[in-house]
Amino acid sequence: MTPSWRSHPSQQTGVTMVEVLIAILVSAIGLFSAMKLQLTAVTNTHSSMFRSQAAIITSAMVDQLRANPTAAVAGRYDITLDGSAPTSGGLEVADLTQWRTDLATTLPAGTGSVNCVSATAICTLVAQ
Repeated sequence: MTPSWRSHPSQQTGVTMVEVLIAILVSAIGLFSAMKLQLTAVTNTHSSMFRSQAAIITSAMVDQLRANPTAAVAGRYDITLDGSAPTSGGLEVADLTQWRTDLATTLPAGTGSVNCVSATAICTLVAQ
């Protein structure tokens, strides 16, 4: 005697249209998610590059302040974010002009400020 399950073949021989549409929808959502992940990664990498460049340029300015400590403590390096670099003076004029030029050419709308406190001989630099 033959088994009963062989005597009644199944009516369904392939996938239905609904199953195909669901598979396509799931695949599309997965692809869009991967694209969004890639876009976020590129954006964060670009932002990280700007932060690294600002840190490198500001580190060079810190070295200039260490090289000329008397002018730094005297406040001749002090400059605000919207202030322009001094036009008369000594080495600090060239240092500030070069620093501002580097920031402006490397960062989008890049500028910076320096504030040195003579009582504590601590300088604060901001680059943005």
